Amino acid sequence: MDRRKLLIEGTVIVVSILLAFAIDAAWDEYKERRQEQQVLAALATEFQTNLSEIETVMAYHTRARGTVDELFSSTEEQLRSQDQLRRSEYVLALCNPWSFYPVLGTTEALIGAGELDILEDRELRNALTNFLFLVEDSIEDIEYVGGDAERVWVAETDLGGPWTDRNTEIGMGGHVVEAPGFLPLAGTEDILRIRNDRKLRGLVARCHLNAGYYIVELQRLRTGSLRILELIDASR
Repeated sequence: MDRRKLLIEGTVIVVSILLAFAIDAAWDEYKERRQEQQVLAALATEFQTNLSEIETVMAYHTRARGTVDELFSSTEEQLRSQDQLRRSEYVLALCNPWSFYPVLGTTEALIGAGELDILEDRELRNALTNFLFLVEDSIEDIEYVGGDAERVWVAETDLGGPWTDRNTEIGMGGHVVEAPGFLPLAGTEDILRIRNDRKLRGLVARCHLNAGYYIVELQRLRTGSLRILELIDASR
């Protein structure tokens, strides 16, 4: 057989094999990138939800701190002029922690399965891992606030509490908490006893100091969520 013909046929075979490999590699790359886009879409939904919840919890604690500051800085005359709703808001704000519980199904599934590398952007991979560390850091602070809340609730009973009002007892997801009907609303004299009780004021102050530390952790989580969303957008 002609050596030239053999060379051509051999070249064709080699090229065909290389082309097949290239097609397979391109197909694998396509599938990986398609899978990455699906993961990015899931992560975007996840962290949009987290960002919204972080901002809601931050706003709640910030508002509660402002309400307590108003309670303890108001004169007796000012407190006596408040309506029932505001009196109930004072009681609710004393120490009723609201925690941020992150949605991390996609993030934890990727890390647990060792598939975080499906994300091409190394900075995004690092940002997701760092977010988990920030969540862990925040748990200690909200646990402190939870302990403070228990002590405040006990102190309230010494002053005639607890008190409740369905107009302010709003739970997670905006659901109204139905309290027992025999629990009273906070009257003006109750509010004055709360404001003038030195022990309760100290316990409430400790609660809101720790809530302030928790707000700082939430701010870090908010920054982390925003950065993750920016990196997701850049990768899509």
